[in-house]
Amino acid sequence: MKRSGPYNKFTRAVVGIGFLGLLAYFLQGKRVKPYSPLAASLSKAAIVDHLSIEWPHPAFVKECTSVLEGAGYQADYYKGEQVTVEFYRNLPIHGYKLILLRVHSAYIHKYLSLAMFTSEPYSKERYVYEQLRNRVASGYIEPYHEGDKRYMVITDKFVRFSMEGSFDGTVIIMMGCTGIKRCAATAFLHKGAKAYIGWDGIVSARHTDRATVQLLKHLLVEKQTIGNA
Repeated sequence: MKRSGPYNKFTRAVVGIGFLGLLAYFLQGKRVKPYSPLAASLSKAAIVDHLSIEWPHPAFVKECTSVLEGAGYQADYYKGEQVTVEFYRNLPIHGYKLILLRVHSAYIHKYLSLAMFTSEPYSKERYVYEQLRNRVASGYIEPYHEGDKRYMVITDKFVRFSMEGSFDGTVIIMMGCTGIKRCAATAFLHKGAKAYIGWDGIVSARHTDRATVQLLKHLLVEKQTIGNA
């Protein structure tokens, strides 16, 4: 698979929490202006909590919901069992302007793609068309032991080609490991996201939860730009 490059026709931004800073995409030779979620009329946000299956954190959900609602959002919560391939497929059509992806993720070197986990056990008989096209694959949670469950995961190709509709200037906060991989970032930006924020390496659930709460406060309470936040 050929690694994807920047999409110059999109005014989008990719942010790495911790080390990468703000990477701006260009449009007709002009740098994208710093973008804040508050610059647009926002009404709906989603907390996609796949980690609730193994690492539930009710206090995190409560605090994020409080910050979001205080900023004028309607906050929808999806627990781990709801995070399926079909859930991801339909995610863009709900009209969310801010999405927190508290999900397992890992980089698949075979496909040069970031994998986002679902709660569905892996099966060769399901999503055959998309498995043949490397949009859906098999994934396991490390450290792996013989007999451990494998799960359906989606790749950046799924985001590009299998998600229904498009995001409408959505800000994506990817809380999982190595989420800043360009393959994933450009896929979401190509699908209409306004900005994509993620980690450039492995991160614990505890740490990403703390950092994400602070990020939301910087963005929505202090009204900082994404770059400053």
